[in-house]
Amino acid sequence: MRVATLVGATVALPALGHSAMADTLEASAAQRVATGKPVLFTADQDALVADLADVIIPTTNTPGAKAAKVNEIIDVVLKDCYKKADQQRFIDGLTQTQKMSQDAYGKTFSQLDGAQRTDIMKKLEADAKQQKADMARAVAGQQDVQIPAEKRNVTPFFSMLKDLTLMGYFTSEIGATQALEYVAIPGRYDGCVPLKPGQKAWAI
Repeated sequence: MRVATLVGATVALPALGHSAMADTLEASAAQRVATGKPVLFTADQDALVADLADVIIPTTNTPGAKAAKVNEIIDVVLKDCYKKADQQRFIDGLTQTQKMSQDAYGKTFSQLDGAQRTDIMKKLEADAKQQKADMARAVAGQQDVQIPAEKRNVTPFFSMLKDLTLMGYFTSEIGATQALEYVAIPGRYDGCVPLKPGQKAWAI
């Protein structure tokens, strides 16, 4: 696992100090590799995260999130960089996703076809936008929205999933070298470089 890269990539996450974070990420990554099992998720949750992430970044002319094993890094980062309440909110979101899939199609998310998966993801995204709007109105003091103080300023499940998927993918070898332009040993720093039409953004 790309733990060294993740230490830099997870600066903004609710986490430990850099040194402690590196140690715990390294240990969890090593445990996952050694056992072949998730460190936070159940096996079913792990498979679901892989399928959800693959809807966000599907395989096109470059490999998608599942090929980059984004679910593995989400598992490790959630365990070692997120508070228990945030971990539980993410896991509750997985449970909600399965319920939405069952209610809409009588199947688990992983059993759905591509169009059905996209439909469920759009519903999750809409729910996240509504939660954010409600929180903003509550913070602004609008009387028609009542949200307990401890539940304000929390990140909805879909937003957590999307952020972690993007972080995991673009710090992976596949994301950095195939979805982005990559220079293993850059010669110099250029603060502003013109891009040619259709050129990929640079990996950093």
